[in-house]
Amino acid sequence: KIGAFVEIQKNASVGKRCKISSHTFICEGVEIQDNVFIGHSVTFINDSYPRATTAEGGMQTEADWKVEKTVIRRGASIGSGSTILSNVTIGENAIVGAGSVVTKDVPANGIVAGNPAKFLRFIAEEKSKTMTNPTKIPFLDLVTPHQELEAELLAVVKKAFSTAGFIGGPMVEEFEREFAAFCHTKYCVGVNSGTDALRFAFLAAGIGPGEVVVTVPHTFIATTEAISQTGATIAFVDINEETYTMDPGKLREYLEGQCDFDASSGELIERKSKRRVTAIVPVHLYGQTADMDSIQELAKKYDLIVIEDACQAHGAEYFSKNDNVWKRAGSMGHAAAFSFYPGKNLGACGEAGAVTTNDEAMAQRMKVIRDHGQAKRYYHDVEGYNGRLDSIQAGWLSVKLRHLAMWNEARRALAHRYHELFADADELVVLPVEAPWTRGVFHLYVVRVQDREGLQAHLSEAGIGTGIHYPIPLHLQRAYACLSYRKGDFPVTERVAAEIVSLPMFPQMTREQQEEIVNRVMEFAETRVWASR
Repeated sequence: KIGAFVEIQKNASVGKRCKISSHTFICEGVEIQDNVFIGHSVTFINDSYPRATTAEGGMQTEADWKVEKTVIRRGASIGSGSTILSNVTIGENAIVGAGSVVTKDVPANGIVAGNPAKFLRFIAEEKSKTMTNPTKIPFLDLVTPHQELEAELLAVVKKAFSTAGFIGGPMVEEFEREFAAFCHTKYCVGVNSGTDALRFAFLAAGIGPGEVVVTVPHTFIATTEAISQTGATIAFVDINEETYTMDPGKLREYLEGQCDFDASSGELIERKSKRRVTAIVPVHLYGQTADMDSIQELAKKYDLIVIEDACQAHGAEYFSKNDNVWKRAGSMGHAAAFSFYPGKNLGACGEAGAVTTNDEAMAQRMKVIRDHGQAKRYYHDVEGYNGRLDSIQAGWLSVKLRHLAMWNEARRALAHRYHELFADADELVVLPVEAPWTRGVFHLYVVRVQDREGLQAHLSEAGIGTGIHYPIPLHLQRAYACLSYRKGDFPVTERVAAEIVSLPMFPQMTREQQEEIVNRVMEFAETRVWASR
């Protein structure tokens, strides 16, 4: 149904069973799918930088500009008076509030409003009402986002098939440019996993045998595997009990209490091993950055390399008081490693990773290392690795990168909603703390409880998935028995590891699902309180 005074230009398409209200302007390049509602006086734009004249001063014609597409997917609703900019996709069943200015993609079932439009929440999908078990809530939903992006993801595969470009090439280079820009860095080097991203960053920084690299015991083993596999030795320092990231005070204690600084050589020597300390690896954990100003001040004092482990922090931000500016994870150290394992905030459909840096020489070295040590085919300056990023994964990551900001906003909104719902939990459930110097992206929502195994069993019976990240600190793992650490060496890490449990967290989670999770957690916690009386 088309209202009065609606203008629909050539090469615009309108699907079946749509209602388009009066005084709406639909320009060339707009695709409106079936069952879409559009309110009164909605305006679509198909040019990011409209101009009346050319650079030479003549009037522009159709030959002087390129149409930028906009897609309104099936079942979406756009409120009256809204403006939809070009290169935007509004997802299935999404709702745009009246008077909004939409500048970026809206996820399926999402509600946005404002100028510019901001994500508010997700609509409870009808299918959740008809599920056999309506309380079945996965720890992570990897199905829905791929169904929503299916057409775009399959287009990447078709492109690879038609060009036979499977390893490296334009799709990898395009993603590297896009992700470098996203992280506010000059360079990005795509590799085949987050583990290789760490390993290649260490190698490119010159870290090797006989050296010591300092990191935390509360992280995934890939952080330390990559250190060991360069030939360097691991030294651990404890974490902050609120943020779960490296405690700068403990780092200072290690550097000043367990090491000696040789002013003549400028080297920091670990007293126990007599080895030179060369690098620090702060881990941005659960989507929150480490306290980088404090860490970098110590690194500068002792001339140490800083490599960020940003494998869980795609898009996280840190406010640097030293520079009075917000900085993206991945832009603060000499280099930073990212994982694109499928469950990450930005996940591939398989293994993938990347290193970001502002150091051109490091970027070039990593490109050589990832490709068998060759800068030119069959000319090998060094031994390297088979660590390349394949083009299909890179193409898929480019598609998903366009949605990452909105997904991260959704995660933040869900985390704040968790905080509100757990407001009366008191000491029964210890909630994650977002430090004042960080804007976290909540890769995980991790709480602490006294009876973790009991809570997990209770939630499992209710059909709710959970995780533990991570149950055994690295200094107590059998793989690192050779380092001679003992229980009690890092009490904060050990205490945290015994109590943490990760609750479901994914952008498409509904309000009803989240309320069910919190109700079940509180149900369990309160029964334990009564049982102890």
